[in-house]
Amino acid sequence: MKKLAPQWIVDSIDETITFYTEKLGFTVDWAGDLFAIISKGNATIMIRQLKMGDLKRPNRIPFIKSGWHTNGAEAWDAYVWVNDTDKLYSSIKTKNVKIIKEIQDSEYGNRDFEIVDNNGYILCFGHTI
Repeated sequence: MKKLAPQWIVDSIDETITFYTEKLGFTVDWAGDLFAIISKGNATIMIRQLKMGDLKRPNRIPFIKSGWHTNGAEAWDAYVWVNDTDKLYSSIKTKNVKIIKEIQDSEYGNRDFEIVDNNGYILCFGHTI
């Protein structure tokens, strides 16, 4: 395998493209009316807007509905390995992105932090310590 690109259902292609390009530094590889491919480095996400609304499904929704003990806070939709977590964290802090877990060293040997995007998807960014 060379690369993985998950496809997420979003409420608005335009709003999601704006969030990822302006807040996280992604670029648009391709965009149409209801589908787009965005990437930054080796991280690629396909986003699709459906004609019916309210169908997005971040992982935390079933976590919450099932009574998971953290109320869905640990339900990442993606873990993104980066070269310098502290540098990315500092950059994101200036861009009004909702950080739901501050940067810290984890029990599993990574230094990471978590954000929530404009659709409710949770991304954790980190590097191995």
